[in-house]
Amino acid sequence: MIRSKKFQGLSDQQILDRYVDSPKGESLFFLNIEIEQRGLEEKAAINSREKQKKSRHSVLYYLFYVFLFAMFLGRFGKDLF
Repeated sequence: MIRSKKFQGLSDQQILDRYVDSPKGESLFFLNIEIEQRGLEEKAAINSREKQKKSRHSVLYYLFYVFLFAMFLGRFGKDLF
């Protein structure tokens, strides 16, 4: 099994942090190998679940849509009620 020298020099926590950042392609492949070699599968799964639980949008995202809804009601509110 081929391991990446780049990832071999990283600590376990750095490997897990990079894995949680949703790598793509070659990085994901080599991170999976490194996680398997170090026996970090369980920790990687726990960290991934914790990141998914966090909100994906900031408060500004929701405020923007509240603003758009208020604009909609201002323009068409008379016709609806």
